[in-house]
Amino acid sequence: MQKIPKNLPEDAWSGYLQRAGLTLLSQGKVRDTWRVNEDTLAVIATDRISIFDFVLNTLVPKKGEVLTALTHFWLTSVLSHFPNHLIQSNFYGRKTNAAVELKRVNFYGKYIPEIPLERCLLVKDLTGQMYPFEMIFRHHIGGSVYKKYLETGMAGGQRLAPWLPKWSKLAIPLFTPSTKEAVGHDINVNADYFYSEMKKIGKEDEARATVAMLTKAYIKAYAYAEKRGMLILDTKFEVSEMMLADEILTPDSSRFALKKDWERAMKEGRDPQFYDKEPVREWGRTVKTPFGVTGINNLNPENPEHLEFVHNIKVPNKVITDCSKRNLKTFKLITGKTLGNYQKNDMKIFL
Repeated sequence: MQKIPKNLPEDAWSGYLQRAGLTLLSQGKVRDTWRVNEDTLAVIATDRISIFDFVLNTLVPKKGEVLTALTHFWLTSVLSHFPNHLIQSNFYGRKTNAAVELKRVNFYGKYIPEIPLERCLLVKDLTGQMYPFEMIFRHHIGGSVYKKYLETGMAGGQRLAPWLPKWSKLAIPLFTPSTKEAVGHDINVNADYFYSEMKKIGKEDEARATVAMLTKAYIKAYAYAEKRGMLILDTKFEVSEMMLADEILTPDSSRFALKKDWERAMKEGRDPQFYDKEPVREWGRTVKTPFGVTGINNLNPENPEHLEFVHNIKVPNKVITDCSKRNLKTFKLITGKTLGNYQKNDMKIFL
């Protein structure tokens, strides 16, 4: 499980779920996954935040609620016709979050009165079936592949037009997968390497069809968000056998920017203001450390001394407040609703 700071406040719902008979399967940087039964998992999105593979000793207000509601939004509306792992229920005559049923009725014999519905989704159990790669797609050239592009003219193993300014929009989304490393940082690889590895496990044809499906999903979501004034510069998908899984197009898995600010940024030759956890990353790069380097990004999460140092840092309140505000603004721009209204009217959660 993920190494979480010891002095983070314990999530109150953990005790309720344990007493209800659920088993904690995994604790990620942000999400905790609980087994409901042999086919069903409850995924709880916390307010934890991580940068550079370190979980920080702070919580971002409403973050887990935004991630949950935004994933629910994409999978039940704009991308509803793409296969996905979300389990829904016919509640009040419409499809909604099946986790509501956990509180309303006995679900497989387990009554859970205090499940945090605002941050919980019930999903199909895809344990052992997930692709061993991060499925990263970019409609704009920037981020971790830009330096390589400047050096070679290539990104993700694909040649691009020369001299593209940073964050230029690409005509077609670029697939730039990365590995999922158990230790250390993920490694960017090219598409050919991805297909060759999938071929080794007999899934090359499926992998190519999956990439085509994800490209269509990204294009559709991008067009929808663009009409609402927000650009999804890049995003990371998780998949299993042609099925969308995990979080979808959230500030934790995607890089958002306001369209008008992006247009100004391109004219001024600067980065746009990112509507994700970039304020926290920017702060993290300035942290002075006792290890001869500046920046959490230059530390190793597998080094116990580095880990202890980061877990004891106090993140400035302004940084966390800014991150929370950006999350809420992103949600409202994309869905057209406040978080509370969406939870009540679309997820049928009455807080």
